[in-house]
Amino acid sequence: MTTPRTIASYALAAIFVAAILGYSFCQPFQPDAVCAAIPERATFVFKAKNLDELLKSPVYSQLEKALGAGNPLAAPQGANRWIKLAAASEIAIADIPFRSSGRTKSWAAASWVGWRSPWLRWQLEQSRNPNLKPLGKHAAWPIWQYDAPNLAHGMSLTFALTDNLLLACLSESPADILLLINTYDKRSPAHPKEPQP
Repeated sequence: MTTPRTIASYALAAIFVAAILGYSFCQPFQPDAVCAAIPERATFVFKAKNLDELLKSPVYSQLEKALGAGNPLAAPQGANRWIKLAAASEIAIADIPFRSSGRTKSWAAASWVGWRSPWLRWQLEQSRNPNLKPLGKHAAWPIWQYDAPNLAHGMSLTFALTDNLLLACLSESPADILLLINTYDKRSPAHPKEPQP
């Protein structure tokens, strides 16, 4: 016999499960949210509606040069499931100078993933790519490093996944991704200016 208490317990459990699923897979798009992870020290910010727009922009050639020969951004386009998950919507690109003299200019990127975030995280955690290695978590957000053999000399490509954004940093130090995470979490100030049109 089902008691009112049992029915209430099932109802609360159903509401709890629905709330978790709704939060995980039904994130509404937030325009300009990608700019929330761009640090205050960025000297240049460019926002694109999607990867196609970024590839047609003047920023594309600068990014290709920074990545190094053999790492074209356009290569993985098409049926690639990673691109569909990671760069299907708004993307903000910025260059970030660091205080240390002699350091190469670093690049930061934030891509809106929204409801795709759990799927992307699962794909990254299940990946068997030998160039992809987890670096642990910072403020609950997982971080990975991608060691491409043809990446520009001395540069490191790291990325982190938040609840709505995929953050990436191309710099000389893998720890530089922490600046983007701290900015996203509002522990460091974000860039005050509007991105370039």
